[in-house]
Amino acid sequence: MPHTMQSLFKNLKNIEPSQGIEEKILKSIALEKSWRSKKRLIFADALTLFSLGAFIFVVMNFWNGIAKSEFWSLLRLAGSDTAAVASFWKDFAFSLLETFPAASLAIVLASVLLLILSIDFYFKSTSNYHTKNWV
Repeated sequence: MPHTMQSLFKNLKNIEPSQGIEEKILKSIALEKSWRSKKRLIFADALTLFSLGAFIFVVMNFWNGIAKSEFWSLLRLAGSDTAAVASFWKDFAFSLLETFPAASLAIVLASVLLLILSIDFYFKSTSNYHTKNWV
C-alpha cells in the first residue's frame, strides 16, 4: 500500500499558482486588518464616551452626597470656632472622617481610573488606525 501512495505522488505535476494571487491575498489581509482596526476604534470611541458619561454621573452624585452630609457643617465649624476645634482636634478629625462619604469617593476614583484607561485605549487605537499603510 505505501508503495502505491508514493507512486501516486511521484506522478503529480508541479502546479503553479495563478497570476496575481499574491496581490489578492495581501489585499485581503490588509482589508481584514483595516476592518479590525476600524472595529477597535469604534469600540474605543464607545468605551470612552461611556466612561466619560459615567464619570460625570458619579461626580455629580458625589457632590450631592457630600453636600447632604454633615461634613461641610463640621468643616465650617473649624473656621468659626477654632479654639474649640484646636482643643478637641482628635475628636474633630474623627468626626470629619465619619461624615466624609468615603464610598462615594472610592466610586469616583474607580470611574477616574476607567476614564483614564479608556482614553489610553482610544489614543492607542487611533494611532494604530492612522499609522498603518494599507494596500
